[in-house]
Amino acid sequence: VDGFAGPGYNQLEDGTLIEGSPLLAIQHSNFTSFFFVEKNRRSYAELERNIRERDSSLSGIHLYRGDFNLLVDDILQQIHPRAPTLFFLDPFGLELRWATVEKIAKREKADIFILISSSGANRAKQDHPQTLDDFFGGASWRTIQQKVGQSWFEAFTEAYRDRMRRLGLNGTELVTVARNSNNAPMHVLAFHSKKDIALHIANAVFSSIESNP
Repeated sequence: VDGFAGPGYNQLEDGTLIEGSPLLAIQHSNFTSFFFVEKNRRSYAELERNIRERDSSLSGIHLYRGDFNLLVDDILQQIHPRAPTLFFLDPFGLELRWATVEKIAKREKADIFILISSSGANRAKQDHPQTLDDFFGGASWRTIQQKVGQSWFEAFTEAYRDRMRRLGLNGTELVTVARNSNNAPMHVLAFHSKKDIALHIANAVFSSIESNP
């Protein structure tokens, strides 16, 4: 389940196009069903075209244009309650709502890759605190305490991941942090799951990325 699928490709700074998560996922036969959601009309049209170029039958592939937060109930109803399910949630900003994460956390088997945007969080903190309330699941982010040498965004990410653990979604020890030229974090990609084996595998992947970027 990719809640913020985009057009299927990602564009690098030099203009090079690389396959994004939807196009990578459909290449793997160990997935039996795919649910791709994209809100933007143009990106959705590109996503559908790119996927049809690889699988014209769209076998097992479900495409949605709309807000993942509003579609998640319908999607979850189509997936067997005990089916192992991977959720890839990488909003551009803070479009993901905490209420949506809570619904996913009720599943018996849920693995989640989740992206937390530094620019989205810092911008919302200044100008749109209600957006941050919806993302964080309340206003308690306002009282987050930073550790020595820790940025506010790092403390925010830590607090958000602690909240996920309280939902029964334990997190990896490692995360992948994208940084700009000033070494400031741009976003964090974290992994949470109810299964120890999934956390073990994800930690190994993150460790490999850190040692071989």
